[in-house]
Amino acid sequence: MCITPSQMRRGLSLEENMSIFYNKFENEELNKAYELLENVTPLSCDCGKLCANKCCKGSDNDGMLLFPSEKEFFENKPNFKVYYDEKSDCDAVVCLAPCERGERPLSCRLFPLFPYVEEENGEKKLNVALDVRALGVCPLADSKEQLNRKFLRNVRLASTVLLSYRRKLQGRQMGKHILLRRF
Repeated sequence: MCITPSQMRRGLSLEENMSIFYNKFENEELNKAYELLENVTPLSCDCGKLCANKCCKGSDNDGMLLFPSEKEFFENKPNFKVYYDEKSDCDAVVCLAPCERGERPLSCRLFPLFPYVEEENGEKKLNVALDVRALGVCPLADSKEQLNRKFLRNVRLASTVLLSYRRKLQGRQMGKHILLRRF
């Protein structure tokens, strides 16, 4: 993973810029999940060409749900609008302009998939499924089989990291976050 000139902040050294770029959050697990999903996409080509980037085009109230700690990151960014989504009972974000790929929230990086935990014979098992919100929006929502294997692998790895994050938050700020309650 490289930092590009367009991602550099003026007046800061290369080391300071790299620290900001690679460590967006105070939480190690969240940074790791972002890193795992930085350079992989659902297809080996630009999947947005299949649907004219439908997943990036919504109204002011149908954005992507935010994981804990992401709200603080996005609420002061100029091309994002953070709002409370009553239907989902958690914070969400809408892009007001095309965003830099490196600044996408986790829900965008995971899309059209979503991790969940299921219990089987008293044992909890991590799984990744097609996100129900992708139905009717994403042409890839028909089947996981057509997705890039590296993308699938990294979504599973990032989900494992997020599960560790969930355990850290258990009983603290997790209560209001539907993403981590479902997960």
